[in-house]
Amino acid sequence: MQITLRLAAPAARPRSSRFAPSIFATLKLWRSRNRGRRQLGRLDSRDLADIGITRAEQWLECEKPFWRP
Repeated sequence: MQITLRLAAPAARPRSSRFAPSIFATLKLWRSRNRGRRQLGRLDSRDLADIGITRAEQWLECEKPFWRP
């Protein structure tokens, strides 16, 4: 007589809990981009010169939607 042990597969996490961390990380990243671009948009010419960005570069960055890197 032979005894066979079956190892149970680990219980699968519910679908919502698997994707929740990545969703929250993505939302956090989008919020950070949006905030940074708004702050960049408020800088004057002197501040832009200090960080080495032209008005054109400022405009291009500020016009991007929050989901674009």
